[in-house]
Amino acid sequence: MRVFRLSAAVVALALPLFAATAASLQIAKSSSVVADQVSTLNPRALPGSDIDFALVVTNPTQNALATVGKVVIVDTIPIQARLRVTDYGAAGSGPVGFTDGSLLGLGLAGSGLTYGFAGLASATDGLEFSTDGSNWTYTPVPDAGGFDGRVRAIRVTLSGTQAPASAFRLQYRTRLN
Repeated sequence: MRVFRLSAAVVALALPLFAATAASLQIAKSSSVVADQVSTLNPRALPGSDIDFALVVTNPTQNALATVGKVVIVDTIPIQARLRVTDYGAAGSGPVGFTDGSLLGLGLAGSGLTYGFAGLASATDGLEFSTDGSNWTYTPVPDAGGFDGRVRAIRVTLSGTQAPASAFRLQYRTRLN
């Protein structure tokens, strides 16, 4: 198994299914302020603001002979923010959104990977939480707004085999302290 350190905050692990060495996955991380307590037209990163983070993970075409068989993404939550641990999307979806596929940003041309969420305390789904970035046994406790300030990192494990030249997106929400 190879460990890819892509930034100080994001780590991706990939396991090639064949003897060929896998090229590094490409990760683009972005953030956007979606709401603040002052303006709905032009939200800014003020205390109490909600910020969405998105990670787009692409398996380069060079991996045509080294298919990536396991992908694990670890992302650190900024110290000045609390993770939203209630559903990011539809009811029961959990705090991390998963969009498969990259064609025209429409979720077409799937990656071949799947993500499952069973509950905040589940030890068998694809999402784990940590208070220190190394111990992955923490069960989040949402506050009145649905956030947990003790979560310092999340680990997302995807099932399946990621196709070459495919991508997926992970999204989650935080609130600035």
